[in-house]
Amino acid sequence: MIRSVIFDMDGTIFNTEHIYFECYRKAAAEMGLNFTFELFAQGVGISREEANKFIKQHFGQNTDVEHLQNRTYELVEEYLRDGGEIPFLPGAKEAIELFYKRGLVLALASSNMRRWVDFYLEKKHLTKYFPVITTCEDVIHLKPNPEVYLRTAAKLGQDPQNCLVFEDSVAGATAAIHAKMRTCMVPNIKQPDSFVRQHAFKIYKSLADVPADVDELLS
Repeated sequence: MIRSVIFDMDGTIFNTEHIYFECYRKAAAEMGLNFTFELFAQGVGISREEANKFIKQHFGQNTDVEHLQNRTYELVEEYLRDGGEIPFLPGAKEAIELFYKRGLVLALASSNMRRWVDFYLEKKHLTKYFPVITTCEDVIHLKPNPEVYLRTAAKLGQDPQNCLVFEDSVAGATAAIHAKMRTCMVPNIKQPDSFVRQHAFKIYKSLADVPADVDELLS
């Protein structure tokens, strides 16, 4: 029986991926590089190290990826500091409130930095919903490794099989599946691969479709 619900953040709750892409594109343009959306999509949901490999394969091994990453982070923080919008994805806030009102303990398992997670949750008035938060700073191995989900289950004091997960990325869904959690994928940039299609509990077009299935999801 499901007792806790764990959400990924970027691309699942908030439509932040387009913000990150624009910042990557601008940072790369300053370096004379054309950072395409296709390249950005390859790095969604994976570790910084793995994303850097894709970037070097694309632009060349001598590319200063550390500068690119750091400049991108600067641009994101400028966007946030200047009051840039952080839009909800369809049905996200409603799904969070639905599970919260059902009495389940909610958690967040994100590959993002804790300061950004806290900023987003506070800005969008979601802090009270997530008493348990796990970020990239709490783990050694990022998604698709299941560590972030296993650590979150431990914080919740729950058996992983009693946790329901919502993820937008293949890497994230793979991590949750390997953690033995009931996994639902809500694709944003990447469609599920064959492994996720075979092992996910549900695949949704958006979180707006979740309320109709809530009893099945929690059974």
